[in-house]
Amino acid sequence: MLSSQSENNPGLNPRLRLLLLESSRCVEHAAMSSGTASRRWWGRLVFGLSAAVAALALTQAVRSGGDSAEAPALAVNEPITVVNAHLLAAGWSPQPEQEPLLFERERAGNNLASLSACSGTGMGFCRYDYRRGHQQLAVVTTPGSTGDGVVHSWFNPD
Repeated sequence: MLSSQSENNPGLNPRLRLLLLESSRCVEHAAMSSGTASRRWWGRLVFGLSAAVAALALTQAVRSGGDSAEAPALAVNEPITVVNAHLLAAGWSPQPEQEPLLFERERAGNNLASLSACSGTGMGFCRYDYRRGHQQLAVVTTPGSTGDGVVHSWFNPD
């Protein structure tokens, strides 16, 4: 039940979508491995979780301006240089949360003004921040097959 809600709502925040999917898997597994009385309890839990997640999604929509049609169309594994060009053309401006350090700039492998930081974990995660009016967007990249950054995920940092 919860997983279908997240799959049918592509505008849902990726962190929220992940929470929905993980919650539904845990609940479905526990419900399948328990007796009838426990299934009723789990059903109530699923209903409660659904209501809580729906409220959280509504809160997020209100905080981000409420218009999911305004969200940029990004794709996983798309090169960050291509995404950056599309975002700039759509009126988004680079708005780094902080000035990246030299090693972070080297790790990113580009000179994009939107770079905020790269992790020191060796996994190559880098974050690029943008703003358009009151909207904010953070794009997380990982190294692609050629070493250039490709989109891993994106979210509203509010």
